[in-house]
Amino acid sequence: MKIINNAFFGLLVLILTTLPTNMFSQACPACSNPALQSSEKLEAGIDTLYQGAFRLTFNVTNGFDYQGGHLNSIGLSENGQSIDVPLHEHIVELDFVRTELNLEYTFKTNWTTWLRLPYDVKIQNASVNYFEIVTPNEQEAILRNRDIHHRNETYSGFSDFRLLVAHRINGFLFKKGRLDVALGTTIPIGKTEENSLIAGENGEKHLHIQFGSGTFNPLFEFHYVIGLSNRFSLAFYSINMLPFYENKKGYQAALETTNGIGLGYRFMDWFFVRTTFANFSQSQAKWNGIKDPNSGLISFNTTVNLTFKLKSGLAITPGYRFPISQKTLSDVGDTFTYGPTFVLNASYLFNNK
Repeated sequence: MKIINNAFFGLLVLILTTLPTNMFSQACPACSNPALQSSEKLEAGIDTLYQGAFRLTFNVTNGFDYQGGHLNSIGLSENGQSIDVPLHEHIVELDFVRTELNLEYTFKTNWTTWLRLPYDVKIQNASVNYFEIVTPNEQEAILRNRDIHHRNETYSGFSDFRLLVAHRINGFLFKKGRLDVALGTTIPIGKTEENSLIAGENGEKHLHIQFGSGTFNPLFEFHYVIGLSNRFSLAFYSINMLPFYENKKGYQAALETTNGIGLGYRFMDWFFVRTTFANFSQSQAKWNGIKDPNSGLISFNTTVNLTFKLKSGLAITPGYRFPISQKTLSDVGDTFTYGPTFVLNASYLFNNK
């Protein structure tokens, strides 16, 4: 039985083209983007998966100091009317923990179903940065308006599941090359919110963070790995979600893609190191056809993972991801940019002959 590396960084080590937004009104691609998979797909090793093989993978992602916010010059009166106030800045920070259970079952040689079940905890903190002296009444109006948009709260729940069917092709392009191609869909079980843009305009309390898209969104992935030598392996992957319709609340999730390249080195049979460079891109989501300024991000990241293969057949892979560069698609929204992110992957392959 053989195991895996960290599939995680595949997801969190993001991105390479300009697709799409995320499932939240306030975009948090790293904590909402469920493009996580076992890094076994990025390591030379197991070639053939036999009927009846079952892989269980448990992923944990912990992100700190994800930054959002925007300039603002609007306050809210006691009776809920918008009023002009001195220019200030809403500062929004997010810490999160995502745990994801991945189940992979081979129903026919080299044909496998993948099911990913993510659960998220998001801790949001909101504050205000004042650029000039404000009166007590102005400060109350500023804080009143901030609190309808962002609050110091913790949110938790399941995010949309992902179900795919994958086919493995051994000896693809090169004798030591292996390709996994997968097609599937999201399963909309995550909690969704009402139109936050309208609520904000009306001075009504609302939530920018949501846990699902409310729609079945097509998924496409490929993972290619080639053994360069007995110790080095090179991997490429692409993970994509392609929403094409609105949910019943008028929300259409953004296109999103993660593309990456990774180089792995085996120091010993039980110890591997992999560095992955990736690009994550998400377009802007839409509410009733109007672009959501709280979404849209292009980011380049690097992840370093260490994999320890234990005698019991269990593989443990801790890792650290750090952003290289990133850009939000809107200057007036609250899209979160990445902070430091720690990942942990534990995986076991059962019953592979």
